[in-house]
Amino acid sequence: MRKIKLTAAALLALALSIGMAACSSGSSDDSDKKSGDASSMPEKKLEESQQDIVTRLAGEMEDKELANNEIVWFSFYDINPTASADKDIGVDLALFQTKYNGKIIYRQTTWETKFDDLANAILSGDSPDFIGADDMDVFPKGAIKSMIEPMDDYVDFDSELWSPMKSANDQFMYKGGHYVAVSRVDPSYIWIYNKNVMEENGFEDPAELYYNGEWNWDKLSEMCIEFTDEEADKWAMDGWYYENALTESSGKPLVGMEDGKIVNNINTPELAKAQNMMYELQKNNVVYPKHLHEWKVRGDVFGTGIASGETLFYPIGLWAIEDAPSTTAPYGDLSAGEVMFVPVPCAKDSDNMYVPSRVHGFCIAKGAKNPEGVAAWLDCTRYAEIDEAAHQITLDQYKNDYGWTDEMLEMRDEIYARAAEHPVFEFAQGVSSDLSNLTDSIIKNSMNPAESYTWTSTVAENEKALDYLIKEAQEKTEE
Repeated sequence: MRKIKLTAAALLALALSIGMAACSSGSSDDSDKKSGDASSMPEKKLEESQQDIVTRLAGEMEDKELANNEIVWFSFYDINPTASADKDIGVDLALFQTKYNGKIIYRQTTWETKFDDLANAILSGDSPDFIGADDMDVFPKGAIKSMIEPMDDYVDFDSELWSPMKSANDQFMYKGGHYVAVSRVDPSYIWIYNKNVMEENGFEDPAELYYNGEWNWDKLSEMCIEFTDEEADKWAMDGWYYENALTESSGKPLVGMEDGKIVNNINTPELAKAQNMMYELQKNNVVYPKHLHEWKVRGDVFGTGIASGETLFYPIGLWAIEDAPSTTAPYGDLSAGEVMFVPVPCAKDSDNMYVPSRVHGFCIAKGAKNPEGVAAWLDCTRYAEIDEAAHQITLDQYKNDYGWTDEMLEMRDEIYARAAEHPVFEFAQGVSSDLSNLTDSIIKNSMNPAESYTWTSTVAENEKALDYLIKEAQEKTEE
């Protein structure tokens, strides 16, 4: 979710988007808690019919005896929905509760200090049990720095439950062990738009273009150039993610992992093609000029301008609209069918529909007290994904609680299916902060509204530095 250093407002929007409270409001005996831990028993429950599905699924799962049914979650957000977070309880958590009487204890950190705080906890002998891998910033450095442990003693990646995700999990191996348990592959970004605005401007619906095989870079560029009107303060795109999204839709990440090796793709023709397209697009000044507004998005709130017709597209993660109506209002009225989205467009002649992707997964912390409990939780996350009725609970929650239309749900499943087929993972953030800072600059140069650079000049200026940082990280993995 975060390819750049976010503003405080962006972090707040992010926290709201995934329904995490900064601190759980449940209560339990404080004398039993570690410092910084918060009681995490969710105050929200599934509807009775939904709970029946979870109970049935729990009965079908393999039985595991747990000596300890509490696991400590370390993050800047809480997995548990509480009274202070307007979010539903997930099927995975409901299943963990039902099958194991499981409880997730939230130990809070911050986005900025999470790795330092984790290292200090490990050194003091007070390790949490598990951390998240969704931000693509924990691997391989977490394995190299001994902050996470191999999971193969606790998770059978060749089992019927986990084997469908084996190809994804195998990309997160270090010295023969799996360090991330990937429950599913998620699209990193989507292209959000308001259908009323599209119609008012005489544009074809991008969803129809997609299903007709006509949603591509050429069509995007055409619509962006036609819509933009600087004098009217109308800009085709806003946000922080369009450069990363368009780059990865080429089919190549800037930094990849192949056979356990960190790979530099800066000289690939795929990246050159994407970046040259982006350069031509930026020459038409189609992006909201954040550099003239203290490097903030319009209104300093994600989605601002979409419902009002001042912004045509908002490239961002699905999390932005997987939330309560009060949060998604800048995009329009979801329940009225105003808001829609499509995948990131690819080149017109692309051989596949490549989807910029990340993982929904978890890591066992070094020195975890209850790795067996984490493994039980991980099984719950997989069962929640593969059971059709359990999946429908999630869709029903989106529709009934967040106002999603059937058209949105259909497109969501479509994008997830494409992500599973042809995901593109960018690994720079998981290698080092120096590397991710460099790659962030490289990727954004071509669409920098303050001063754009040609891809040729960007490669010439940065290739050696990129090679050096990758070589440095690769040598550490080989020690």
